[in-house]
Amino acid sequence: MRILVAEDEFLVGIQLEEDLRSAGCSIIGPFNTLEMATQAARRERFDLAILDINLNGKMVYPLADELAERGVPFIFLSGYMSADLPERFRAAPQIAKPHDPTVLIKQIRTAAPKID
Repeated sequence: MRILVAEDEFLVGIQLEEDLRSAGCSIIGPFNTLEMATQAARRERFDLAILDINLNGKMVYPLADELAERGVPFIFLSGYMSADLPERFRAAPQIAKPHDPTVLIKQIRTAAPKID
C-alpha cells in the first residue's frame, strides 16, 4: 500500500514512516507544508493519505476536500477533537496524537479495506 503523509512535526513524521514501513507500506513524504502535500497528491499515485490537520499554520482541509472528491481515503492525525473540525469532516477517520502504531494500522485497514 502506498501512503501519502502530510505531517509538519519532524519526529512524528519519522515515527509514522517507521510504523508504516514496519507494516509493509511504502511512503510518499512526509510533506510538511500544504502546498508540497497538495502538489504530491496531484502527481503521485497512492492508496490512502494520512493528514495532519494543521501544517505549519495552514489547515489541510483544501487537500482533504480534493482527496474526498477523487475518492481517495484519508485519515486525519491530529490533536484536534472531532468537534473542532468543520462539519463535513467530523465523521472522517481520525487518530489522536501521539498515535499508537496498532491503532494506526487498524484505521488504515478500515479506511482502505480493499487494499492490503
